Amino acid sequence: MLSKEKSLHQAAARFHQDMPFQNGAFSKRNWGHALHSLCSYQGKLKPAMAHWLVKEFVPEGGRLLDLLGGVGTIPFEAALQGREAVSNDKSPFPATVATAKLDPPTLEEALSAWQNLWLKIEEVELSSSDIDAAHFGLNGKVCEYYHPDTLREVLKARNLFLEGSYVSKEENFAWASLLHVLHGNRPYALSRTSHPITPFSPSGEFVYKSVYEKVRNKISTALKTPLPNEFLPGVGLYGDFRDLNSKDIGLFDAIITSPPFLGMRFDRPNWLRLWFCGWSEVDFHERSLGFLERQQIKSSECYAEFIDQAAALLKPSGTLIIHIGSGDGKGKRLDVDIANLAAAKFNLVYEIKEDVSQAQKHGIKDKGMTKYNHLLFYVKNQ
Repeated sequence: MLSKEKSLHQAAARFHQDMPFQNGAFSKRNWGHALHSLCSYQGKLKPAMAHWLVKEFVPEGGRLLDLLGGVGTIPFEAALQGREAVSNDKSPFPATVATAKLDPPTLEEALSAWQNLWLKIEEVELSSSDIDAAHFGLNGKVCEYYHPDTLREVLKARNLFLEGSYVSKEENFAWASLLHVLHGNRPYALSRTSHPITPFSPSGEFVYKSVYEKVRNKISTALKTPLPNEFLPGVGLYGDFRDLNSKDIGLFDAIITSPPFLGMRFDRPNWLRLWFCGWSEVDFHERSLGFLERQQIKSSECYAEFIDQAAALLKPSGTLIIHIGSGDGKGKRLDVDIANLAAAKFNLVYEIKEDVSQAQKHGIKDKGMTKYNHLLFYVKNQ
């Protein structure tokens, strides 16, 4: 029988030679199940790449964990293929979206939940603090994005969301849908003309748009595509990866994850959605310091705990795959630093380096310092 290292090396080499996510229909920008588009998110891994990583490196019937799951692209692809998937993220916005994707309700259940939530939203009495919250903003003030009547509805919905009284997956799906329609440049959006990924300063007329109708339409669009028979509902977690414990979530056959690339701050392009989730100015200045994208600027040592957790949560025969970016060879290299840190507990079996300097920018002028994507394939030291 081949050793784990040798078999993984062979599989990774085949993957490298074929790069299947770049071929045929998989290369198209809109490839994948409709729920991948439940909510836009900067820096999201291509669903086609996630699909093939799961297909090739997570055994059938196996368990997959993404410690830094974002909106759950990798775990959702695992769930679509019948793997047991867990996604974890420290940010409330992507964690809400990942949870909704991994265990979605039926269309009828989601619409009913949204109607019930809307009855509660209509009863909310706005306080002075609610009104004041609309004067926060990074690219512009929140109140500048919406018609006054739409703004009142957004503020009422935010007030109810922050009560934390929602508990069901149906309600969670409705909130995830609302997060998506908060801003954009097409008719689905509640805002004046902005951008669907980063809420650039809005332009155009102040036109009333119904929060109830826009969210209802989004739910209907998101859930119109059936899930495959092999779909296995997964779990979305909201919390720091450092707090994960094998006693609570078990051990995994594979951890596949994509740490934040250098130069990227997830709180900035997502500020309006994070604001809806309760973030204020102090959070963007202080709470964000506890996230890897801020910590890695000072030192890559923040990944020592990440490596420790990966080792603790993997089965002895488990595989660790890290997707990370690098620049043009000048300055800090996260791919090198993480590889050095991982060497204490993992064997690096294979590395793929992909030039993405000409990748689609989706209207974003500055996508950071990334020139190359790296896939690092590891097995645990025995």
